[in-house]
Amino acid sequence: MVSSGFCWDIRSTVSAKGFYNLKLITAEKPETAVANDLAFDREKKIYILTGANRGGKTTVTQAVGQLFLMAQSGISVPAEQFVFDPADQVLTHFPADEDKTLDLGRLGEECRRFRELFGKSTGRSLILLNETFSTTSFEEGYFIAVDAVKAMLNRDVRAIYNTHMHKLAQELDSGINTDAGEGKAVSLVAETREGVNSFRVKIAPPEGKSFAWEIAVKYGVTYEALVSEAAEGTNA
Repeated sequence: MVSSGFCWDIRSTVSAKGFYNLKLITAEKPETAVANDLAFDREKKIYILTGANRGGKTTVTQAVGQLFLMAQSGISVPAEQFVFDPADQVLTHFPADEDKTLDLGRLGEECRRFRELFGKSTGRSLILLNETFSTTSFEEGYFIAVDAVKAMLNRDVRAIYNTHMHKLAQELDSGINTDAGEGKAVSLVAETREGVNSFRVKIAPPEGKSFAWEIAVKYGVTYEALVSEAAEGTNA
């Protein structure tokens, strides 16, 4: 049920309890929406959100933006409780239509938009990034993403960066947070349970290879399974 339990308090950290994305709600089955908790504070300024495909990363990212926009418009929010420091801007970087990337190329278009977005941001902004810098090789995307996250920490913005680059979350303490001030980037995971998406997020190291291994085992795409199947086919 949509709650009106939000509070304007510029002295507070951001705390969202039992929130969900409005697009999940239907008149027939409103109870199907999975609720999550999330907080921004002085130590948790940026979340690097990783997880399986279709695990809810984009849905959660959108939901956080909805909370701010609705609360700051005086509208009841989809959460049990929402206490927050208002954002002066909610800035988003989601994939563009391919027609808009013809002149610069997809990576060039992503970089241009991020530079413009970052230039507009302040220490009171909320930035939402969805698979940003994913249109190039992993190595190139990772290199750019590290600098982007470090710059956002330097500006002291609040941000959620959902990405398939698990390495970005794995090496926060060795490559990104070492140069940061009080605010840090934190690994947030769209968790799986026995290989099934739970659509819940939690602060934890990225699942990465462990989840991929579960999927590979489930569908028989491991060296042992493939070789065994080939041998059985030969002997048939």
